[in-house]
Amino acid sequence: MYFDPRPKERREDLYDREEELRRFVESKSPLVVVTGLRRTGKSSLILVGVKSLGMPYIYIDARAFEEKPYISYADLLKALEEAVNKIRGKGLREALRGLEGVEVYGVSIKFRWGGEGRAKLPEILSALSSWAEDRGEEAIVVIDEAQELIKLRGYNVLPALAYAYDNLRGVRIVLSGSKAGLLARFLRTEDPSSPLYGRYADRIELGPFDKAKAVGFLREGFRQYGVEFDKGEDVYEELGGIPGWLAAFGNAYLRTRDLGKALGDVVGAAVGLIRKEFENFLIGREVAKRRYEAVMRAAKRCATWSEVKRALEAQEGRSINDAEVAKLIRNLADWAFLEKRGEAYCPPDPLIARAF
Repeated sequence: MYFDPRPKERREDLYDREEELRRFVESKSPLVVVTGLRRTGKSSLILVGVKSLGMPYIYIDARAFEEKPYISYADLLKALEEAVNKIRGKGLREALRGLEGVEVYGVSIKFRWGGEGRAKLPEILSALSSWAEDRGEEAIVVIDEAQELIKLRGYNVLPALAYAYDNLRGVRIVLSGSKAGLLARFLRTEDPSSPLYGRYADRIELGPFDKAKAVGFLREGFRQYGVEFDKGEDVYEELGGIPGWLAAFGNAYLRTRDLGKALGDVVGAAVGLIRKEFENFLIGREVAKRRYEAVMRAAKRCATWSEVKRALEAQEGRSINDAEVAKLIRNLADWAFLEKRGEAYCPPDPLIARAF
């Protein structure tokens, strides 16, 4: 069902995205990167894609780390351990048995994360690759919202990803990110000092629906419930084309049958979630909170760099260094609170503008 709020796993529940899904399924690259604003359907595309391929997969949802100021190697291994234990493929536990830092108890696997004998990510990926190749398959390792790993302290995950890319024929890495700038800053594929420098990745970007697709999504979604709906354009003007918000509206309208109330419920919920995401962004940046708020208020209907600078200086009653203004805008753009359109900076989603 199109309005199911959970990530989709069946092709028939995924509206549109035929071209993006085809590219995902047909990709031969050992590294696939899926980007798009939050709630554009990245998780759904990936899950439908891996299910279509019929390959075993490990799914790590790095959103669990969003509110953490930093991530430890223990956090990463625990998330990997939980994901590996969901695979029921025959022989996987035997393939992992005997690796340093790996303990197998019946059908359960434990990764030791402390001390010299801790489990090593490249060895785990290598064992996973050998297991998959022996089955004539490819294991897909998915890290959803992978940009959160930029907060990893005490361990650099990029060499392990580069090792898998270069040497492991039985593993494909899939990374998704709603903060494309931050994900790029994390992967550093254009930086010669990065372990992933020069590695080609298939990149798939999911954008919001345009008006025609948004209207079609709502119309077909309501038809699944036997409801005729002809106010799709009005909904699009209020909410924009983010599929997650449109699906939320569908559920709200089915519950209330009141257009105004359903729109109000979704806008209220969206603004609350966006503000929460902004609070997560501010972790470690609290001293600059008033400046970031001022930038977002100035740009909520789009603003040039000069207009942003003038708004900041008006708030503080003094001159502000150009480099500081550029840094504020860059950080907000990396976290997808702003995007550049021509000479102006704008919220990429009308509900982000509403939140400020």
